[in-house]
Amino acid sequence: MKPFLFVLRGFRFLDEFPEFSRGTLEALRQPMEDGEVSITRAAGSVKFPASFMLVAASNPCPCGYLGDVRRECKCSPRQIMRYQTKLSGPLMDRIDIHINVPALDVDELMERGVVKRPERSISVRERVFRARKIQLKRFDKDGIYTNSDMKNKHIKKYCVLDNAGQAILKQAVNTYGLSARTYFRIIKVARTIADLAGKKDIDATCVAEALQYRVRLND
Repeated sequence: MKPFLFVLRGFRFLDEFPEFSRGTLEALRQPMEDGEVSITRAAGSVKFPASFMLVAASNPCPCGYLGDVRRECKCSPRQIMRYQTKLSGPLMDRIDIHINVPALDVDELMERGVVKRPERSISVRERVFRARKIQLKRFDKDGIYTNSDMKNKHIKKYCVLDNAGQAILKQAVNTYGLSARTYFRIIKVARTIADLAGKKDIDATCVAEALQYRVRLND
């Protein structure tokens, strides 16, 4: 079994995601999909490994207050559309988890003057390590390391959904018009949720949670 500590991959955080040029954003599609970058010139072409985790953050609109219950958005509909459409459908399809983060008020941050403490990092770390070990054992003979590496053949083998999970996913695809790429990425996220929970099989609750991390407000 391959020790995952020796699997070296990059991490890239892009703040103000829509502020990058359209060409720069679209250039991310190939490495996000294939884990490599191809450079072609007159003398020939060469491929470089480029497997990385992308984390990106963006505002809902240029001023940042679209949907805020306390502050009014000052952007015109045209400005909002131009801003949001810089993130193309094919690009967003390649991002597994989409999370809307609303602004917090002081009551949510504090309770009787004491800041609420989230789950301890060491607990999260232990749960992630257990899930990674499960995946290393699962893919020991497949030449891959994590659920995100799975191709369709691996998904069919390792990601069998129960009837309730299939029904939920089918309804979501029909309701939101999700692409085939999104369909398979939801299943991979559901597989990871099951691993983190120590579940052998993917049940309906795993699929439902994966959908919550996928369907954006503007879908």
